Amino acid sequence: MGETKTRRRTQEQRTAETRTALFEAAVRAISRLGYSRASNAEIADEAGVSRGAITHHFATRAAFIAEVVRWVFEQEVLAYQELQREWNTGSRVSDWPRISWEVLSRPSGIAVLEIFVASRSDPELAALIKPVQAAIEQLAATAFLERLGAKTRDTAAIRLVVWAMRGLSLGREFVDDPDQITDAVDLLARLLERAAPNGTVQELIELRSPSR
Repeated sequence: MGETKTRRRTQEQRTAETRTALFEAAVRAISRLGYSRASNAEIADEAGVSRGAITHHFATRAAFIAEVVRWVFEQEVLAYQELQREWNTGSRVSDWPRISWEVLSRPSGIAVLEIFVASRSDPELAALIKPVQAAIEQLAATAFLERLGAKTRDTAAIRLVVWAMRGLSLGREFVDDPDQITDAVDLLARLLERAAPNGTVQELIELRSPSR
């Protein structure tokens, strides 16, 4: 009985290790090659596992990719928490462009953006990605608002910051001088500081149209 449990735990550990290796490899391959060129075989080779590993662990490629997005978000949550501790920051709205840029400009952020773009022309992928992204966005917004002590569910501020950083991460591919992108990140931070001098979300909400 105990031996069976040990064997089962070992198998579960192996499965978890294989899945993690595939997720990490998918991030590397997609960020380097783009979504369409990062085939299942390419990802498996990158992970150092058999080429049938993805189809063994996931029903379809789309299901696998949706789980990659979910896994990346879990890693990003840890990264956000670590940066807030290291930089002693995050209590003001204007802190978040720089924090978000540090996280979303990493290969994992690039890979997710590649996946989002690919989903526009892949209905099966889009059908799986959209609910995952919606859940992620809600969780991220809740954590963001709680960190700022906001008593609102308004997600416009975090959406502005996140998608601005995602767009800049794509724009970086077309700019020779990386400092130009950093300048844009800093500019958004300064604009938010001016719009919300007390650092609160409520100040930004009050800038929105009264009809909203």
